[in-house]
Amino acid sequence: MTPRFGPVLSLIVLLLSVAAHPAGAATARPKVQSLHPTTVKLVGVHGPIGFDDIRYLSRLRRIVVPAGRTGKLVLINPANGKQRVIPVLKPVAAHPGSGDLGTTSVAYADGYFIASDHQDQQLVVVNARTGAVVDRVPLAAGPDYVRNVAPLHEIWVSEPRAAQIQRFAIHTGPHTLTLSPVGMVAVPKGPESLIIDATNNRAYTNQWRGKTVAINLRSGRIVAQYANTCHGASGLALAAKRGLLFVGCKEGRVVALDLDHQGKIVASAPTGHGVDIIAWNPVLAQLAVPAWGSANLTVLGLGADDRLSVLARGPAEHGSHCVAVAPTTGAIYVCDPHQGTLLRYHIRN
Repeated sequence: MTPRFGPVLSLIVLLLSVAAHPAGAATARPKVQSLHPTTVKLVGVHGPIGFDDIRYLSRLRRIVVPAGRTGKLVLINPANGKQRVIPVLKPVAAHPGSGDLGTTSVAYADGYFIASDHQDQQLVVVNARTGAVVDRVPLAAGPDYVRNVAPLHEIWVSEPRAAQIQRFAIHTGPHTLTLSPVGMVAVPKGPESLIIDATNNRAYTNQWRGKTVAINLRSGRIVAQYANTCHGASGLALAAKRGLLFVGCKEGRVVALDLDHQGKIVASAPTGHGVDIIAWNPVLAQLAVPAWGSANLTVLGLGADDRLSVLARGPAEHGSHCVAVAPTTGAIYVCDPHQGTLLRYHIRN
């Protein structure tokens, strides 16, 4: 015999259950923010300019933009938007094929900028305070990325067409800095992108398809190879405190490699297609991923479980392939090489 109040109690239990666990709660996802960029015009710069390796230099607290064929370095203070322009090369007139000329990558060491010079295949050393050029050093092949390897007091330059990274020793004097070549690092089927992990005595770079390699800084030898599964491996970003290396795949996704476990893939997330340079914000645990093919920006968040999720998306421009983030403000800067401007984004917290 059913108790008299059985149906009533069953209904109460059902209502409490629905209140505690709404339909779809187990699979509910945070709403993806829509981003709306503002345009940042660079002082004295007019597109198209073909810039590439823009990035945030923590020592200077500045976004540094090597402005391609204009031959200028533009330093942006993300706190107030003020710019400083340093001419380092003679400008190159705009014409078809001029995008790879001028300066597109720069490192900073001991008060000096070391910038690439594509048309003369050199490194140019510039006093960061005065803007004076103090040294020029020939390269063995066309430059791509220029990086400061502080533990070795060296500058490394990736040279993809020669499948190598060229190493230079830094020599500092009272009022100058000079460079001298000290050797090469062979990177078969690469190198694409270049990240220096000074804490772990490693450099990371990609081979063109499917592989990321780790290089011992002191020996200059490849000591590990990780399968990233990218059809076209492009940009790299390092979350040093999390032990994760992010790889941008041109086909439209990002994978996270666990460096403490032989580069095992622990996360992956879709983005727009045409991924090139990517940038990590260690303060917000976010990854900015522009895509030149689909003309958009995807911002991924990294959870405590090392999973990647899409936090925000916004429009960019066709050709927008480079990015820098300012951890102090959370601002994201994406390049528009055709216009010679930057697109600036903010994510609402």
